[in-house]
Amino acid sequence: MTEQDTEKESVQQELGDGQLSENRKNKLVTVLSQEELDAMHKKVQEEFNIFIKEYAFPDDVTRSGKKKLIKKLRMDFFKPIRRKIEREKLKRKKISNPGVCPKRRKGNKLCDSKNKLRVAVDCSFDDLMSEKDIIKLVKQLQRSYAINRHMDDPLQLHLTNMQGKTLDRLERFHRGLQELGCASQKVRLLIELFQPSEVVYLCAESENLLSTFDDSKIYVIGGFVDHNAHKGLAYERAKAAGFQHARLPIDKFFTLATRKVLTVCHVF
Repeated sequence: MTEQDTEKESVQQELGDGQLSENRKNKLVTVLSQEELDAMHKKVQEEFNIFIKEYAFPDDVTRSGKKKLIKKLRMDFFKPIRRKIEREKLKRKKISNPGVCPKRRKGNKLCDSKNKLRVAVDCSFDDLMSEKDIIKLVKQLQRSYAINRHMDDPLQLHLTNMQGKTLDRLERFHRGLQELGCASQKVRLLIELFQPSEVVYLCAESENLLSTFDDSKIYVIGGFVDHNAHKGLAYERAKAAGFQHARLPIDKFFTLATRKVLTVCHVF
């Protein structure tokens, strides 16, 4: 007897006892068997083979370039079926081990949080980053957002001065922030949003050691991935704008061989 047959028998028994909830019924009935998933994957593979045969490759493409392009096209083509397979596997795992896979906790809105500490990410460095570094920055922002979202009392998170390619990549992410009441200000500058006396810019080069947090201040993280190509830039900008600045007490807790510069999500 297969796993699916066992599950169906369990459903029928619960239906007979009148114990099956509507929610559980929907989850169980929609679980696909491995044979069905394999058939779906095979069908997509056949469609992809036809697609590649008809695809118009550039005349000047090299052999290795063609292989790379086919690999990228395959990744995009198979993306929906990969996600579907992952979802089906997760359904099975939840059914067989309900305690191991608890329901995803709903994000807490910032307006309902008791934590009033404000943190901002300054995204004004778009023109100084490569496309690869912008992708890294967006991932770091998403990680910070996810951590904050699942806190019992999330911080008051602001994203400021988003522009160019960073803004393009964050548009979908930005809508999610708005739904949770995030205080993201999209394209506005720090100096337009807050008084200089409120701002404390976190910089590794600052001589001021941050020992305590103050709810009346807003602590700013530079949204910048540069691999030390622009050392001290955030510090110089903070001084030029008249902002207060400080550095985290990293020396007290960690020993770093390189400069004491952390990623956005690590600082957050």
